[in-house]
Amino acid sequence: MRSLIAAIVVSLLAWAGQGWAQERPDVRLLVDVSGSMKQNDPNRLSGSGLELLVSLMPSGVSSGLWTFGSDVSNILPTTQVDPAWRQRALALKPALIDYQQYTDIEQAIRTVANARPASGERHLILLTDGVVDVPAPRGDKRAADAASRRRLLEELAPELAEQGVVIHTIAFSPGVDLSLVEQLSTMTGGLVTVAENPEALLRAFLDVLDRIFPVDQVPLQENRFTIDDRVDSFSALLFHEPGESGLTLIGPGGQRYSAEDHPESIQWQAQDRFDVITVTSPEAGEWRIEGEIGGDSRINIDSSLTLRTRELPTTLYQGFQTPIEAWMESRGTPLTEEQAVGLEIVAELRTTNGDVIEAVPLQRENGHYQGTLPSLETLGNARLSVTAEGEGYIRQLHQAVNILPAIEARLDEEAGRVILRSEHPRIDVDNTTIEAQLQGESLMAAPVDAKRWRIVLPQIDPNVSVPITLTARVELGGETRVLNLPDLQLNADAGTGLESVGFGDGLSGQALPGQEAPPPEQSSLADRFSTLLNRAANALPQQAQEFWEDNPRLQQYFQEHRMAPWFWLIAVIAVIVLLIVRRRRVLHRRRAVRREEPHV
Repeated sequence: MRSLIAAIVVSLLAWAGQGWAQERPDVRLLVDVSGSMKQNDPNRLSGSGLELLVSLMPSGVSSGLWTFGSDVSNILPTTQVDPAWRQRALALKPALIDYQQYTDIEQAIRTVANARPASGERHLILLTDGVVDVPAPRGDKRAADAASRRRLLEELAPELAEQGVVIHTIAFSPGVDLSLVEQLSTMTGGLVTVAENPEALLRAFLDVLDRIFPVDQVPLQENRFTIDDRVDSFSALLFHEPGESGLTLIGPGGQRYSAEDHPESIQWQAQDRFDVITVTSPEAGEWRIEGEIGGDSRINIDSSLTLRTRELPTTLYQGFQTPIEAWMESRGTPLTEEQAVGLEIVAELRTTNGDVIEAVPLQRENGHYQGTLPSLETLGNARLSVTAEGEGYIRQLHQAVNILPAIEARLDEEAGRVILRSEHPRIDVDNTTIEAQLQGESLMAAPVDAKRWRIVLPQIDPNVSVPITLTARVELGGETRVLNLPDLQLNADAGTGLESVGFGDGLSGQALPGQEAPPPEQSSLADRFSTLLNRAANALPQQAQEFWEDNPRLQQYFQEHRMAPWFWLIAVIAVIVLLIVRRRRVLHRRRAVRREEPHV
């Protein structure tokens, strides 16, 4: 990974600048160096991610670098990106492992967003494990964390959205507070991704930069792409297996070019995991690539004939349609009806693997092409693509999107209630009613504030697992929409085994079609028991977690003896005891829950 990052520093400069000269927003990198990152970023992806993102940043934009934990430090002031800036940024990597005790995300975002110049288009790229952890020397720690989290979502994020500040979040761990980072990003129009390996990290950075610096592309299919006579240059970013490049670029006339043999008009940087090839004044026709390349490979172009769209959304909502508008321009002027003869524009929603979920042809109306993506039932990360194909040319724009529920529901079994929160900006308690069905009983949701509801659950047999069905009726624009929210399972652990007692694998979402989960890696018995202990620790009360974190000798003893058979016998017994205690505590709280009248 280190060799990959170092290579990108030099190699992607030419590719990064391809087609990105029109707009120069202010991009601010904010890197988490809190103590929790030691556990939530064990592969040190934050450092690798910093280097990768610095390398991909286009020359000429304004950018700065901050770190945060207990304090916020501007280790690289905002200046114009150039080779000297990149060199200074890369020299700061040791600062990313200078861990601090707390994770004050609120202070960090507030400080960086308002740093001078505090005007114009600003994009914050937040690299974090996304867990609020603020100091509370003379107060309730949980209350302090909850208050900071609440200010982030209810005060700071809306304020930044009004100022045009966009927060893109790249999280490094399934331990992330996904609800927090999703809301921060969606409220400000940004992207959110969880990246647990180098491949996902690379894709996340490319998605963010595609969002900030959109650029026309041409399709790359079966190692072939077509260049028309109005393309001034193209830049190919081609990924391949480590050490297995040997790529050959073949021109329309059969000319063969390689990293070792190419004219001065072609810039070619060959690295361990990718090649970057830039060709100016390319010959029109079909070009081919000989060799194995990865699915994230792409061809950026610079041309006088460009594809334009209304701003594509970063978030699509389950159960809602998405309007799309696009058109073609020649040297900044929209094509006339005569010039657009034969032009077809199609919008497609694809999985991150490239499988088509929905495809909608756009119809010409008043010089532009318009259409609507139908409402979606799936959740997750996806890509929204617009393809324009006319006589002798083709153009594409790709943007990453998040597909979220319009209303998110969370079951709080210990408190005996369901908490619901509106994710959609137009849904609130004034235009929406929510009803639950539990064992034939109808339960109405009571408003908590402008965007949240609560359903108080009756007592039921804790040994019986039952579904909770949720339905929302939304009045928007004079129309009534009925949204069927995902079912919740009450007492999901009833009668189940050890693996199911509240110790899931962290983040789990409904995958988009074609987005298969990767196969689990092989691990030793000790590693599996270690994972189980970590899950158990996460289920303990806050005081127990703090006891573990504040006792490095205990952690060291665990590491030194983790391979001894006798140690794991004791560990298994400890886990069982913890589960029994937790189970009894849950049952006790359920018995103690009394039905209360819903109130605001």
